[in-house]
Amino acid sequence: MCLLLATIVTFSVTHKQMDEVMMSRNPQDAQAIKTLLGLKPLPQEGGFYRETYRSACTIAGAGLPASYEGDRNAGTAIYFLLTPEEHSAWHVLPSDELFHFYLGDPVVMTQLPPGGGVDTQTLGVDLAAGQRPQVLVPGGAWQACRLAAGGALALLGCTVAPGFDFRDFHVATPEEVDRLAERNPTASEEIRRLAPRAHRS
Repeated sequence: MCLLLATIVTFSVTHKQMDEVMMSRNPQDAQAIKTLLGLKPLPQEGGFYRETYRSACTIAGAGLPASYEGDRNAGTAIYFLLTPEEHSAWHVLPSDELFHFYLGDPVVMTQLPPGGGVDTQTLGVDLAAGQRPQVLVPGGAWQACRLAAGGALALLGCTVAPGFDFRDFHVATPEEVDRLAERNPTASEEIRRLAPRAHRS
């Protein structure tokens, strides 16, 4: 039996503090969430994160597709915070990634599957409006997301299986962003909008 090991970090968070953050969505609350949850900037992609779980069960590299180099943990999870200034830039992973909506404002998720096409979904709690509290990004799909217009913040969770490893993490180059935009002209404006900050046009 595999034992699952969560990374446990202690923060002095009171119910009252978190309730106050959840009831209000002004930009100052993003800083409060970062402090309360110990979030830090996510390199290259954008947003703020903290890993909260990494399975102690490992999958041998020999049992994984060729796109993986070496062994991987069975699964990982993080907190992920978006703000108006910070979006999740175009990137791709070989693993499936499941996004969970926790609190804040809706998030627009755009995916470009390997087989072509554009898939846009909205993370949120207004189910009648088509929002969903979970969105799956299959391994191999380009993905990027941002706050919906007028949003102040969104706190999400991301679960990855096989587990996240920076060796698997590829952020789009300027040339790749151009190619993605050219292949998907109906979404070219959104694709360029979600380019990595260093080469956004």
